[in-house]
Amino acid sequence: MSVKTDIYKSALRDYDTIKSASEAARSDMKNKIYNRNPRLNEIDKEINAAGIAAAKAIIKNPEDRENISFQLKERLYELNTEKNMIYSELGIDEAYFDHAYHCRKCRDTGFVNGKECSCFRQYLIKKAYGRALLNDVSEHENFEKFNLDYYSRDMKDKNGLSYYDNMRIIYTSCFRFAENFGKEYSNLLLMGKTGLGKTFLCNSIARTVLDRGFTVIYLSAGRLFKTLQEEQFSSNDESELSSFFDDVLTVDLLIIDDMGTEFPTVLTGSQLFNILNERIVSKRPTVISTNMMPEGIKELYSDRVLSRLTDCFEF
Repeated sequence: MSVKTDIYKSALRDYDTIKSASEAARSDMKNKIYNRNPRLNEIDKEINAAGIAAAKAIIKNPEDRENISFQLKERLYELNTEKNMIYSELGIDEAYFDHAYHCRKCRDTGFVNGKECSCFRQYLIKKAYGRALLNDVSEHENFEKFNLDYYSRDMKDKNGLSYYDNMRIIYTSCFRFAENFGKEYSNLLLMGKTGLGKTFLCNSIARTVLDRGFTVIYLSAGRLFKTLQEEQFSSNDESELSSFFDDVLTVDLLIIDDMGTEFPTVLTGSQLFNILNERIVSKRPTVISTNMMPEGIKELYSDRVLSRLTDCFEF
């Protein structure tokens, strides 16, 4: 992910602080359980003592290494079995204490096996461009709260489907897209008039995908093109620029909301085509919502953009 060096360093410092706080919270959780169950503390001491004793024994009698190691494994098995039995009686397991971490995958270090964790990459997006480029209501809009009862079962669209049945199909497609994200590649194009729930569904997709550990950039078309043009005409040192365009191309999921409401320029069509084309070639999913119909998309952007949308997107 292309961000300024100072932003990256700042994010690393933030993660050091986050990790320290999480480790302290984990230690506190463990102390509370151990204080109520002193035997757990004794078991941990016995585990440590057994390891140290085995190491010393191997140093003194290296020829007996295999037998000493076998005895150690048996003793550790006995102690851990007893420990897990106590945990079971309490209704917890060792992983219970990991709830102290914001990200249990990397334990708030920001890295997994030497590679940036998705939580760290998302944090970089947030730090570079604002609140993760998510709508403010995205925390409260999810698939569970989407209510199909708002849509008429009597009024029908031009295809003869009731508004309810049509939205049920759209909802199912969006839900399936989010649930299968990372398992299969697809793109979504949500078309229709204002007030039909497109933004709500985009928020629901973003929330599900983020919760599953992927990175998301979600922004309006207006903000997308405005930021791209500001970066393109910036006079700053290119080597120190936060390359928004690169991040748009490489983020796990890109969601463009309200396409067609932005102020059009001579660059808009080519920028959109380049983004769509690059993400399609690299098989990185994109979701687009728009009030426009295909004819309007062709007129505002180009045949090439419409072709990419009709050939490579579900709608």
